[in-house]
Amino acid sequence: MPAINLARLKTQASRLSEKFSDPEAFVRDLNEMLDFYTNRTLRSTQTASRFSLPTYRTPSPVLRQIQGELEPLAESHPLEAVALTNALWKAGSLESRLLAASLLGCIPLNQSNPTLLKLPDWLAQSKDKQILNALLSDSFSRLRRENPEALFTLLEDWLKSPRTTLRVWGLRALISMLQDPNFENLPAVFRILKPAVQSAGPTTQLELQACLATLERVSLTETMVFLREITHDNPAPLMLRTFRRILAGLSPEMQSSLRELLRQKENPV
Repeated sequence: MPAINLARLKTQASRLSEKFSDPEAFVRDLNEMLDFYTNRTLRSTQTASRFSLPTYRTPSPVLRQIQGELEPLAESHPLEAVALTNALWKAGSLESRLLAASLLGCIPLNQSNPTLLKLPDWLAQSKDKQILNALLSDSFSRLRRENPEALFTLLEDWLKSPRTTLRVWGLRALISMLQDPNFENLPAVFRILKPAVQSAGPTTQLELQACLATLERVSLTETMVFLREITHDNPAPLMLRTFRRILAGLSPEMQSSLRELLRQKENPV
């Protein structure tokens, strides 16, 4: 891989963006550019063990520069952005799908909604954690910012679904929402999170642990009030066992409060 010359990289990304309205040419030139920056010091067997998709092992500054060129074009040419997003996803490399997720999150909502409806299919096709995280975070960035109620409605459906995969995706997407420094609507989060907590079990416990750890960083007090309310009347034994399993991933303060809550439920006065 050649050393990254920022001036050259900016020129390459700018020239690539000129193909924005021609998805086939864009993908062809993108592949040539990514091949130029391939990190050939990594053996293909090392990469294959980390990713299920073919990858150019592209350095992150290269993708960030391309994303920066595409963002304003998505705003001014939304229909072309939709076509390019679909072409990038179909191209099937790790990098092209990361760019597809990023570009989708930049398109005005009145044009991006049909593509957002494809997300469950795209998520189901994705085994790489990096792609899953990008779809559940980057793809929702504009919806999260401009129409959070619509995103809450979508995530509510996922979090109360009998399908484990939908609940897992909902929890991961919720974590991205909570990590936004401008996010404020905790009551809505607790409302849609309740069914997923009540049905918590081994298949969702890692995501639940991560979600609660994120929530407590936003507000430990409100998170504990939520958990007390949810365990007030006849809590499911599986949910309580799950709480015990995830204790180690929480802060000492949260662990102490949750242990006391569990003790009260297991040894009622």
